[in-house]
Amino acid sequence: MTKDMLFARCVALSNSPQLGERQLGWAGRWCLMGDFVVCTQCMAAQAIDQAQQPFPHVPDCVARPSGLHPWHELQRLLSQLPALPKERLH
Repeated sequence: MTKDMLFARCVALSNSPQLGERQLGWAGRWCLMGDFVVCTQCMAAQAIDQAQQPFPHVPDCVARPSGLHPWHELQRLLSQLPALPKERLH
C-alpha cells in the first residue's frame, strides 16, 4: 500500500459510521504532540489555542482538502464517546 493509498484509507475511515474507525481515520491523518496537532502528511503543526483558524498545511500538502480544523474534528469525535457509568475516573 502506498503512502497516498494509506492516506486515502484514513480519509475514508474518518467518514465511517463506526466510532472506532473514525478515530483510526483521525489518528492516521493527525498526530497529537503536547498541545500541538501535527499533519501526518506535511508535518505542519497547530497549537490548541489556534484551533479556530484553518490548519496551516504546506501549500502542496495532499491533506489540505480533507482537513482544515483538526482540533474541532477531534472534539466532535470525542463528544461521541459512550457515557461513563456513575463511577469515579480514578
